[in-house]
Amino acid sequence: MKHSPILSIISVGVVLACLLCSACSLNRSSLRTELVEKPALTGTYKVILYGANHFNDIATLALLIPEGGKYVFDIFAPDFNYRTITGLPAEVAAEKAVKFVGWHSDFLRSQTSMIIDVNGQAIGYEVRPLYRQMTFGMQDVMHVDYFLKDPITVEVHIGLDPVVEMQFRGGADDHDGSQ
Repeated sequence: MKHSPILSIISVGVVLACLLCSACSLNRSSLRTELVEKPALTGTYKVILYGANHFNDIATLALLIPEGGKYVFDIFAPDFNYRTITGLPAEVAAEKAVKFVGWHSDFLRSQTSMIIDVNGQAIGYEVRPLYRQMTFGMQDVMHVDYFLKDPITVEVHIGLDPVVEMQFRGGADDHDGSQ
């Protein structure tokens, strides 16, 4: 059976329209983080605890979001990958975050960063684990992106660094991706 040229043109048009729409949906502002030694936390916080779901789940992260803040944080992951605790005083929230990311036997120390909006204002904090470098080839195994999805929603993508992810999936253990 032969395909008509009109059907081919329509198919190409549909594919191009889909590609254009998907490219437009990815046109979001990326937010940055900045390391902070000891954040000056005040007030109450929502704490989002991501990961620590099995004995070797190193993709672990804690977010401290000020309650009553301008932004809503949307974790781009299934609900079973994270837990949310609300109404924690600043000191309790910080302690819970550091304790949560420090559960793994190869944990070295935690690292805290401010999440900064497009206007340069701190809108929350990220606490991530650093591990022994000999175990995973690097101390910071996390890859986290923050996108401003709309004026008040921050979409958070959390995962492992691609090199570490490849090690867990049975791929190469070197940095050039060869096997």
